[in-house]
Amino acid sequence: MTTIYKIAQKARVSIGTVDRVIHERGRVSKATTEKVQRIIREFNYRPSVYARGLALSRTFCFGVLMPHPEQDGGYWALPEVGIKRALDELKVYGVRIRRFFYDKYSHDSFRKACRTVLDSKSTVDGLLIAPVLSEDAETFLRDIPPSLPYVFIDSYVPKARCLSFIGQNSFQSGVLSAKLMLLCVRSPGPVAVIRILPMDYHIEDRINGFRSHLQKYGVNPIVVYDADCRQGERIFQSVTQTILTEHPGLTGIFVPHASVGQVAQYLQEQGLTAKVHLIGYDLTQENRLHLQSGILDFVINQQPEMQGYRGIQALYRHTVLREEIAKESILPIDIVTRENLDSYSGAVV
Repeated sequence: MTTIYKIAQKARVSIGTVDRVIHERGRVSKATTEKVQRIIREFNYRPSVYARGLALSRTFCFGVLMPHPEQDGGYWALPEVGIKRALDELKVYGVRIRRFFYDKYSHDSFRKACRTVLDSKSTVDGLLIAPVLSEDAETFLRDIPPSLPYVFIDSYVPKARCLSFIGQNSFQSGVLSAKLMLLCVRSPGPVAVIRILPMDYHIEDRINGFRSHLQKYGVNPIVVYDADCRQGERIFQSVTQTILTEHPGLTGIFVPHASVGQVAQYLQEQGLTAKVHLIGYDLTQENRLHLQSGILDFVINQQPEMQGYRGIQALYRHTVLREEIAKESILPIDIVTRENLDSYSGAVV
């Protein structure tokens, strides 16, 4: 069955643009209008009377359970961009969002947010969840009624009955990071990994992928240090200091997390940016600056804006259009360097 979503995908425009062309409202360029109309004719598409009727008769509320936007150097503001974009496109169909934010490094905060979600379950039609506190999330998910669909972004919980997971293959992104480290490291010496606590399944997968690939090529030792983020963001600088003290011949550090900027800042303060290669994740503003200055060698971008956007769209398509949704939507693993940084504006495609 052809849907407005499939037309938007083929035309490489937003659902909102297709909707404006179909209903002849709003400003759309002549070239885009002609392209969308050509695809509509090709698919012999007819607007969904069902969806339009629902939009006129009721609203649909999707709950979003995720960390506070300012956490992890502002990382969680990035999926918010995609969520807002999807909401702007779907408001005409009666879609609205209710947000349930929590402190990513507080079990009590997460549990409180989960209780609020469960208390509100009769008022939401689906949930978009970032289950980064893995063990607490497992408990919460068991209490979600089978009738309430939910989508994961950023990370996952094994064997959960989620409608869909939208994100990267974490293990393979770790393998890719190891390959990049091998390109950087020219002399033998230890490579450090900074593991983030509390435990998060997709962070563990990244580390496992990274270590397995380096071990395959005989890189030894690979030392792993824990950074318990419940102690505050300064923990990264403290752990980095410990690593450098205990391993004076250190050649590289892998941080499978957006807080790699904290490590970069410490290396800059110590004048070690030319001696220690650094690879991390996510295009926060801080990480962009360190990438631009050359302190960060590579950043893996997991397209958080797209994750937020696709997550809301998946809930809409399942709940309103009654479409079948793919169990996984695996996004490309982008390698960002100083040379191609300017092409990553953070916009949702």
